[in-house]
Amino acid sequence: MRDIEGIEEAIEILRPHWSDIEENFQRQNERYLAMASTDHEVAGRVLRAHLIIENFLNSYLVEIFKFDDFDDLRLSFSQKAKMLPKSKVGAAWVRPGIIQLNSVRNKYGHRLDHTVEFPAISAIMEVISVSRSGQEFSTPLDAIEAFAPVACAFLTVPPRHLSEAFAQAFKYVHTATPVDNG
Repeated sequence: MRDIEGIEEAIEILRPHWSDIEENFQRQNERYLAMASTDHEVAGRVLRAHLIIENFLNSYLVEIFKFDDFDDLRLSFSQKAKMLPKSKVGAAWVRPGIIQLNSVRNKYGHRLDHTVEFPAISAIMEVISVSRSGQEFSTPLDAIEAFAPVACAFLTVPPRHLSEAFAQAFKYVHTATPVDNG
């Protein structure tokens, strides 16, 4: 048995419409080529930061919640991010930025020509204004890339003696889920 059966019959049925099919294909091919020629570097850099953070996020959730079959849950990035505590731990501090990064990544998934603006990453900017104090970012992408290693650092479970220090320090931190501004 072949992987695809019946294609010959389908071609015969479509043969009378072939010129219209070819014309439509050319229109769609032009659309594809226009999209393919778009500069994808920004989307790629956003995706790279997103994927790296997701890797750390997965490890963090497994460590904190002691999941046995975490991968079998097939959670979306959004679901994982929303599982992060909103207070009392270091990960709470980066949670809103992680949620915003996911929103930015999703926008690129729906529009290849999307442009990130600073208002869309306000929570990310809050984190890096503290963690990268004094550093200026000329583009939102630069800010996202500066945020990624900070988020990853706070998505690790510190050794026991540092966990207690973090618990004391972050008992004052409370975060909210950011509003999508972009």
